[in-house]
Amino acid sequence: MAYQVSTDEFERIAADALESIPPALRARMDADNLLITIQPEATDDDRARGINERVLGYFQGANDSTFSPSVYPKRIVLLQHNIERWCWTREQLVDQVHDTVLHEVAHYFGMNHQDIETTRLHH
Repeated sequence: MAYQVSTDEFERIAADALESIPPALRARMDADNLLITIQPEATDDDRARGINERVLGYFQGANDSTFSPSVYPKRIVLLQHNIERWCWTREQLVDQVHDTVLHEVAHYFGMNHQDIETTRLHH
């Protein structure tokens, strides 16, 4: 059974995750007007772009660097129900939200999956 919380509680958990990001990096994100969006599920548009039930979150915007032009506002999308499906306890949910936020912030700063895995292995 998935561990579920209200939208407000999920937003508080995501906000705590963002607070764990070093202030200098958060300032760059704020200066770039990076949006953090929480959606209950993937939209039809998301699904058309390959976002399925296994995707917990994604970064939408230019992938070259934080300063590349993008047709969309740069944003991190957290898919609440997808994250909840992987969690059985509040502790797991908090950990998964934090991991997902940090993973997508890494993409925002230009890291690919290989970079992210390498960074995790060295912690």
